[in-house]
Amino acid sequence: GVTPLQGVRWVDGRQESFPGERGFVGTAYDVNRDGSVAVGRQCRPPTVQNPIDDQSAWVWTARDGTRCLPVPRFRPSPGPPVLGYANATSDDGRVVGGSQRIGQVDSDAIIWIDGSASYLKDYLRANGIPDAFEGWPNTGEITDVSADGRILLGWGAAPRGYRGYLVILGDRE
Repeated sequence: GVTPLQGVRWVDGRQESFPGERGFVGTAYDVNRDGSVAVGRQCRPPTVQNPIDDQSAWVWTARDGTRCLPVPRFRPSPGPPVLGYANATSDDGRVVGGSQRIGQVDSDAIIWIDGSASYLKDYLRANGIPDAFEGWPNTGEITDVSADGRILLGWGAAPRGYRGYLVILGDRE
């Protein structure tokens, strides 16, 4: 079998895996300014005993350790692999952006706020933008989050081709 990718960090010249329920987590994609928050995909990577790919993404904080970030809705197999990706984090780790990918091409942006997952389109529609991403086949993925968690960058499938987007969120409590 193939060895799953592992998220690691270097501390004082030493490589350390991010701890997870199965001993480690999958690939790391982003870290905050001081290295106290990291995010990535596959909170529970497949093992010989558990060969199923986990759809969860993950967030690790120096204070609280690793926490799985489930996707808003589980999409069942059989079919192409489905994975949650946490691509970017705010400095405090409260806002995480990423996606739920189905196979290689279909992807919808996800925002996790304090660990609670929403599809970006649904979150915006529930918070005062009723026609957010109207007509878009999918919202792709969030690729970056500002340090304060208020600005999201991403890309998706717009009505006339792929487009980048910038979302400015209101103040958080």
